[in-house]
Amino acid sequence: MNICIQGIGVLGGFGCGVADLESALARGSSSRTTVAMKTSDGSFDVPALTAHTDRLADFVDKNALRRVDHYIRMALLGSYLALEDAGMLDLKGRRMGVIVATGYGSTCNMMDIQQALDNDAPVISPTRFSNSVHNAAATHISILLDEMGPSLSVNDYDMSIPSAILSACRWLRDKRVKSVLVGGVDEYCRALGYNRHCRHRPQGALKNNPGDLTPGHAVIGEGACFFVLTLREDATPYGFIKSAWLGGSTRVRMDAAGDSVYFLGADASSEIEDLYAGCLPGEAKVAAYTHLYGAMPIAMGFDIAIAALSHKAEKIYASARGVRRRSDYLKVVQTEEPLGNAGICCLKLGVGGTAGTVRLGRF
Repeated sequence: MNICIQGIGVLGGFGCGVADLESALARGSSSRTTVAMKTSDGSFDVPALTAHTDRLADFVDKNALRRVDHYIRMALLGSYLALEDAGMLDLKGRRMGVIVATGYGSTCNMMDIQQALDNDAPVISPTRFSNSVHNAAATHISILLDEMGPSLSVNDYDMSIPSAILSACRWLRDKRVKSVLVGGVDEYCRALGYNRHCRHRPQGALKNNPGDLTPGHAVIGEGACFFVLTLREDATPYGFIKSAWLGGSTRVRMDAAGDSVYFLGADASSEIEDLYAGCLPGEAKVAAYTHLYGAMPIAMGFDIAIAALSHKAEKIYASARGVRRRSDYLKVVQTEEPLGNAGICCLKLGVGGTAGTVRLGRF
């Protein structure tokens, strides 16, 4: 039985909401920002794709958000946007499960706590500590939505999204719930941004180099992407999740059945050129969109959202320019083209030889 995508809620460096993501896909870029970084070698700007949560005030009273940090705000806003898109925001008796995936967790909060512990007289806010645990986001979502169904937090680094989707599909097929609100959230951390910037900036570049010198696929990002999933036979514009798989990269079996398009969860050119190509059949179409939302562990969630939007628009959006350079042996989608009846497979190769796939189709 197919898993139906009823609604999508996204926010990131491209903006807030499905419409902003569609606009970024159409123009092929997102507006980069920079984060000021103070180091032992001086201060300089690091490129980033950061998210804003201003729209959360449209859904939640500000008093309820006084003790909620940026990480949890992103998760909350993604959840409300997905429910609004599905027309389920005010629906009572939803019998809905909640699953939140994250790779980094509340990294910024934890680093602030660690810094406080390093002081001679550490003073740690109880609120800050409670918000630092991995299930804090799922807890706040369940409380504010008044959901009494099962709740799960998933942390499997870059395999967190396929793991969460697998759990959501199992809950629905076992009829534990009528619907599942499932998604991921990761927060920008300055230490991580500095590390990635140093690894990927051009050799010999000045420390105060402008952000556009860092390759688009290497810019670290943050954001949230959530989906409302149900069991339905009648189609929706976003299509269906046909299957989800999680395992080792040596067991990845990619086939070209149905002329599938492969969305690669690649955040570095070496991964695109060397690892992914070895898993794909000859003449397979591929695309990557990391340049729109940034590199982060839960990036596969955005690929799933883009796949759903591709089914809605009945076309494949142009891939990142960094992938196009290797079009000599990868059949890269360089310009918009019709999707037809092809399915889309979101493929992510992770650390430690892990791999995950989520396949989507219109029927």
